[in-house]
Amino acid sequence: MKNISVIISIKKFKYNSSSYCFSNISIENKYIFTMVIIIIKNIIYLNFLILIITLIFFIIDYINLKNKYHDIQKCIESNEDIDKYLIKGQSIEENIMKAIIENLKSKSNEEIKEYKKSLKELDEYMAKWIHEIKIPISALNMISDRLNNVEDSIDIKNQVAKINFLVNSILYSSRSSSMFEDVFFNKVNLDKLIKSSIKNNSFLLIKNNIEVSLENLDYIVFTDIKCISYILDQIINNAIKYSKEEGKIEFTAKDIDNGVVLSIKDYGIGINEEDIGRVFDKGFTGSNGRDRLYKSTGMGLYFAKNMVDKLGHKIEINSQKDKFTSFNIYFYDISDYLNL
Repeated sequence: MKNISVIISIKKFKYNSSSYCFSNISIENKYIFTMVIIIIKNIIYLNFLILIITLIFFIIDYINLKNKYHDIQKCIESNEDIDKYLIKGQSIEENIMKAIIENLKSKSNEEIKEYKKSLKELDEYMAKWIHEIKIPISALNMISDRLNNVEDSIDIKNQVAKINFLVNSILYSSRSSSMFEDVFFNKVNLDKLIKSSIKNNSFLLIKNNIEVSLENLDYIVFTDIKCISYILDQIINNAIKYSKEEGKIEFTAKDIDNGVVLSIKDYGIGINEEDIGRVFDKGFTGSNGRDRLYKSTGMGLYFAKNMVDKLGHKIEINSQKDKFTSFNIYFYDISDYLNL
């Protein structure tokens, strides 16, 4: 019995010892596991904190950078010239940007100088050519007067008048970029202005049997005589070019709230509805300009519209095919030209 009791006691001791060891191992694992979790949480927290701080600094840098180059951004958005003086600071990047802008401006200025020089030379050549071509044109007029055959004389004068008009058109078109440097606004009597333009085109008007009607033109307008005469010549010439066998041109004027409107109406072949909105476009001839024997270049009304705009006037067109074409030119009071 004693032996059995001893054996049982030994087994109980071993069991208690193993339970004790197992209990100790479990506590250590729990401690280690807990520590690992704490470390992982701390790492995640630190990473999150670093991310937040980085984003804050990034936003602050972006705001500072945007404010720093606000003027440049404004220039880019408004499509204005960017000057190197808009860049403030002395960093390497800013110095590089300043150098690039200065280099581009220098090259651009050189190119502009070359273009201006070329245009000036072309203008001088055109002015010289026009001056010289006027001499044979005048000579042709005198020769036609000495012809015995009246019909031949009239035909030659008709062609000379067309050549003279085209030469004047070339003169104005070649000087279109610089002619407004010597614009002078004066008080002009509208009646005298219209009669002068009719006189300039009198031969073509008579040759093409165009009746002219003047009504209520006794107004004083503010304009440049040289430019407005060219505009009127273009409109009258178009009325002659696209007239019927027996055409008619009416000149009338009336008061408006802030000036005077001149209406020039011809009863020729008119303009197609789809072409009306494009008659002032550069090079646009429309169906009339392509179908007629007297071909159109599409440049006359383009230059006329440019002159009207630069003079501060306004021009409108209205037409019905095979019935009429009407141009309205608005001359505003002197106070409206202070904004030019």
